[in-house]
Amino acid sequence: MRLRQKADLSEHRFREIGTGSPDSEAEIVSGLQNARVMIRALAQTLPEAERLQLSHSFGQKLVQCWWETCCLRHEAEMPLRRPQQLSTKYPLSEALESVAETVGKLASHLEPEIAAYQIGLTYTYVLPGTYRSTHGIYYTPPVLTQRLIHLATKTGVDWASCRVLDPACGGGAFLAPIAKHIISQLPECSPRILLENIANRLRGYEIDPFGAWLAQVALDVVLLPFTVISGKKTPNLVTLCDSLQKNPPRDRFDLVIGNPPYARTKLTPELRDKFKRSLFGHANLYGVFTDVALRHARVDGVIAFVTPTSFLAGEYFKNLRALLGSEAPPKHMDFVAARRHVFDDVLQETLLATYQHGAGRSSVAVSELHVTNPHELDIRELGALDMPADPSLPWILPRSTEQISTVQTLQRCKHHLVDWGYTVSTGPLVWNRFKDQLHSRKAKSRLPLIWAESILPDGRFEWRARKRNHEPWFEIRTKDNWLVSRQQCVLLQRTTAKEQHRRLIAAALPASFIDQHGAIVVENHLNMLKPLESTPRVSPEVLSAFLNSRAADQAFRCVSGSVAVSAYELEALPLPSPDSLDYLHKLISENAARDLIEDECHRLYQG
Repeated sequence: MRLRQKADLSEHRFREIGTGSPDSEAEIVSGLQNARVMIRALAQTLPEAERLQLSHSFGQKLVQCWWETCCLRHEAEMPLRRPQQLSTKYPLSEALESVAETVGKLASHLEPEIAAYQIGLTYTYVLPGTYRSTHGIYYTPPVLTQRLIHLATKTGVDWASCRVLDPACGGGAFLAPIAKHIISQLPECSPRILLENIANRLRGYEIDPFGAWLAQVALDVVLLPFTVISGKKTPNLVTLCDSLQKNPPRDRFDLVIGNPPYARTKLTPELRDKFKRSLFGHANLYGVFTDVALRHARVDGVIAFVTPTSFLAGEYFKNLRALLGSEAPPKHMDFVAARRHVFDDVLQETLLATYQHGAGRSSVAVSELHVTNPHELDIRELGALDMPADPSLPWILPRSTEQISTVQTLQRCKHHLVDWGYTVSTGPLVWNRFKDQLHSRKAKSRLPLIWAESILPDGRFEWRARKRNHEPWFEIRTKDNWLVSRQQCVLLQRTTAKEQHRRLIAAALPASFIDQHGAIVVENHLNMLKPLESTPRVSPEVLSAFLNSRAADQAFRCVSGSVAVSAYELEALPLPSPDSLDYLHKLISENAARDLIEDECHRLYQG
């Protein structure tokens, strides 16, 4: 089923600002985008060390102008809340002062949550890139905010009484609209009682000083009409802190919602021990924040998060999947179909999901979201899907309507690469650690170096090293034997994106190549599918042809949750029985047309 959902974004008529007269929200947003382009260009001329100070000074000027203009509109004389731990020492040029003033005034004509998003986005354009990525500062577009709040409502949140936490509240993307939801559910409350009600029920944590301050000011703007009438100061609802260090309060929350930071992180021994139940290998911040949410949600409470999709299948997240499956099964999952109109500078695929703490295991409602413009979603319902009996295993779910039948097929397949006679490992050579051993010419101590570019999109192997920094030969030294491979295998590119025509790009390494050179070295951007025995049940040529098929590609897209084609996900991919491959073997041996091979691979998956 396809639905259209429009975010609750009002249109306004505007008074003249400066020399322009914006008369639509789209015109204002366009003006803000143009301002950001100019601001980024100015910021990039500065050393990285100065940009954080600049971002704080510039961000404060933005918020000050926004607040003052909002107060003028409400005929209120109220001081701006003072920020914590923000430096104001960096002097702004006259040009930046002017831009900040214009952006702040423009933002005042937008709904508070949209204004805060636009101001936060402008702030990130000035931030140093390393600071932004380390802290995961990527603000949630209002259209996704509204959708996730809608999913939380469907999962059972009662806005008239719920207690809500956003443990990574950024610029208040969720707190501001949730405050409006609460207000709409309490129409009979006096302004004073309403402020007390919200003060008791809404909380935000944030580690970035500017984000925490912006979130609180966004709430102040939402509540400004009520503070004017009541004369009561807006309560402080946002705490500047590290959420990973916070222990849950005695009175836990009915809803934990947010867009946690995404980044691999190195936890202290104390934190690693604290979150060990959900960790396996490397820790990613959004996975740890999911554990935080579980600890803060009461029984029957709802968790609603915007995250990457990598936890659905990645090996590092198998303990997190097991934890969610046992303690908070998923209820709704929306896959964002494309990255346009979503997050600036983010490469991960995005998922909106809700979970219910303490609920029994049931099917999960899956949808595909198309962000058609900054205000509107095209929602395609994909149906209710069952989770695996062992929730630590990859969660195989369709991302699109085309994949529904594929998932149904995969649920019937009981075989994997090991049954075909193969195991998977990553190419061992991380080339930039061995730069002095890369060479352009053959020598006695040198072996062929196989790069990902040698695996061509049409499934052929062609030894080449044409890209920048690539060389065709690798010099073997003492203790380098662990880098050497002497057996025929199937090579498969390790990094592909969902936008590519195929995610699986494989080629059988010819036995003649091994015979000619005796051994090879494989670079880290390739997976090696190696036979477990000298004669596997399925030949490398047949395995390669199958992996390059449209049927295998669709199957893998239902398993994979990241741009990395991991060994773990390849080994988890459900496959047809190796006993059913005789005709495919025949087609490959006869060099049959590609269409015939594609048809047979499709038939194999249909069983």
